[in-house]
Amino acid sequence: MSTIKKIEVEIFNKNPLAQVIVTIETNEEEKGVGEAWWGIPNPNDPGSTSIPIASVIENLIAPQILGKDNSTIEKHWFDILEYGYRYGDQGIFSMGLSGVDLALWDLLGKQLKVPVVELLGGAIHESLPAYASLPPLRDPSLVVSEVKRAVDSGFSAVKLHEIDPMYIDLLHNSFGESLGIMVDVNGHFSLSEAVAFGEKISNRNIVWYEEPVRPMRDHQAIKKVAIQTGIPIAAGENEYTLNDFKQILESEALTYLQPEITKIGGLTIAKKITRLTELYDIALCPHNFRSGPSLNASLHWAFASSKSKWIEIPWIQGEFAGSYELPPLSNGKVFLPQGHGLDL
Repeated sequence: MSTIKKIEVEIFNKNPLAQVIVTIETNEEEKGVGEAWWGIPNPNDPGSTSIPIASVIENLIAPQILGKDNSTIEKHWFDILEYGYRYGDQGIFSMGLSGVDLALWDLLGKQLKVPVVELLGGAIHESLPAYASLPPLRDPSLVVSEVKRAVDSGFSAVKLHEIDPMYIDLLHNSFGESLGIMVDVNGHFSLSEAVAFGEKISNRNIVWYEEPVRPMRDHQAIKKVAIQTGIPIAAGENEYTLNDFKQILESEALTYLQPEITKIGGLTIAKKITRLTELYDIALCPHNFRSGPSLNASLHWAFASSKSKWIEIPWIQGEFAGSYELPPLSNGKVFLPQGHGLDL
């Protein structure tokens, strides 16, 4: 039996798009790699917002499973959550749990010499539609050039993080109706502002309008935006527990559900969210803006889930792109990496 000997946390790529990478090593010197959410980027002090999440892993979560059998992932997940309940079942604690959980899944896949998707029941899809997700650019020429780079690479849809409808008109005029546009405003607007913005873009080829209001978990306000604009709504990256997801699905506000695997507690809870998407008949579109463990874990989850619709590909170049390669892409579709574990 392999036991957990060491858990290490590294704040990887110390730039404004830092990553919290978790490595679990067994007494047999086998290693699994996972990722926790990274915090809100701080360009003035890169990596600083990742420190509290890393601390939760090192000081609260890791001591609970050191020396234990690494293969009992579900038991570890519930034991950790029960231990940490008084710290909260959302937020930073579940983010830290995500990193450990993903590392355990990666480790088990490598030990058994199978991809994680096989541990989840096997792949349902041969490929999935992918969209290029751009960072906030706030520059018309840069937006057009980055979208062109995506289109030239085979993408038929892109996501903008812009808060001016001018950018949607710009893409419509530059690329036409063939380009699908996801619009993510990260909860920037009040309800009335969100409706006004939505009405301005509703005559364009909008795939979805993402997190249109603040607070971003105001399900009733989100539903009002959907009704008043007629645009499909995507949200869920700031939900955490199964009950959270049940509530947002019961609100009937969404067309697309976007859980963030580095926030919810990893693949162990993701399996359960899959059942909710089937029960409520809603499209699953995992939210993710990093390459590496988080993206690969999202892929293994999505490929094993019948309701999966779109995969988010971080479309970043230069120093912020990180050290991990993107998964196989062709003609606007993404394919599952074929290595053992999460294939890192």
